[in-house]
Amino acid sequence: MSDWQILQDEISVCEVCRQQFPTIRVDCPPGLILPPDLTPPNPVKILFVGVAPPEKGRHFYTASQDNLRDGLFKTLTELGRPCRSMTDFLAHNFLLLHTAKCAIKGTTSPNLSVAQFCAVQHLKREIELLRPEAVCWLSKSVGYPVCRTLSQKWGTPKVPFGTVFSVSILGRDTRFIATNWPGRGWEKDTKEHLRRLLDTLSS
Repeated sequence: MSDWQILQDEISVCEVCRQQFPTIRVDCPPGLILPPDLTPPNPVKILFVGVAPPEKGRHFYTASQDNLRDGLFKTLTELGRPCRSMTDFLAHNFLLLHTAKCAIKGTTSPNLSVAQFCAVQHLKREIELLRPEAVCWLSKSVGYPVCRTLSQKWGTPKVPFGTVFSVSILGRDTRFIATNWPGRGWEKDTKEHLRRLLDTLSS
């Protein structure tokens, strides 16, 4: 079994947040968040990082009407990377993960403390295993603070919003950019920020 699959199996049964944050109603997975037949592209060109699955069994990879999928696919298509299906998305060597692996019951996004904790527990190791060329954080209110936290752990203290910067992860430079969620009126900013990242990767 690969290190990636071992990590995904570990995430699928994780309930640490339930003990760590007893006053917050977390919706721990349990179960695989990524489809069991999904093999990450090799290499991963851009790892997109969302906030959290909105609910068990219904999220970016499993629901064709997922709002994050709709917004991101539209933005990528407008930037010349047509994405009309998950097959298209993966064929571009793109992948999406979330800062938090469990949703917060009764709300549209996880508590920042939960997202920070979960990202240090799991997302950090996922990024280190995947070794993506770039990471695009799709949330200013949750993704950006988590981006700052993990960047600092990798030795990069200064993290600008909306600007491409480099983070050295296990001796390899990885381009980061933090942008807005691709919808709810922020589409223009997200598109411009993502264009900067694509241009940097192409140069």
